[in-house]
Amino acid sequence: MTRRSRAGDLDPDPEMWAALDGGVLRVVLEDFYAEVFADPRLAPFFRGVTKARVIEKQHSFMRQIFTGERNYFGDRPRNAHHWMVISDELFDHREELIVSALRRHGLPERLVQRWRAADECFRKQIVKAAAFGRKVRGVEMPLEGYESTPLSVGAICDRCRDPMEVGALALFHVRTGITYCAVCGPTVTQGG
Repeated sequence: MTRRSRAGDLDPDPEMWAALDGGVLRVVLEDFYAEVFADPRLAPFFRGVTKARVIEKQHSFMRQIFTGERNYFGDRPRNAHHWMVISDELFDHREELIVSALRRHGLPERLVQRWRAADECFRKQIVKAAAFGRKVRGVEMPLEGYESTPLSVGAICDRCRDPMEVGALALFHVRTGITYCAVCGPTVTQGG
């Protein structure tokens, strides 16, 4: 049975981590995401991101879930999936793909079921009928639109690929974080 601590995190599962450590988790995730990126219903959620990046983030997240170590620095499931409209049926479809990958790589059935229970704990944060904004320190942020800010570190414009220096004004999309330089920015605000 999967349990949550008072902080809302899942209790560590040392038996699960022992079964997944040593490269098994990475191989399972590589197999799983190969299917996801080829799946016409799931692939659209991963446009603009590499398979390697998704695997790395998911590996870190699951390691933290099963070990209790604080090694994952990404968004929690609610914020990571805030813009994705995901039905219960689509959540179940994704679940079947991960379960199949776990079984193909020899995870004992009792651990497959514990993985499912862990995933189920996040259903309420992921399944929704409409997108909503990310929550930052308890405040829901806008889902769409652009904001501008002077850069505190150098960056590269996501449109023209030119460097942007510290202090340069950058325009960024509030949901995706895509960043534009001053030259590309006006085009974006006009719908480009």
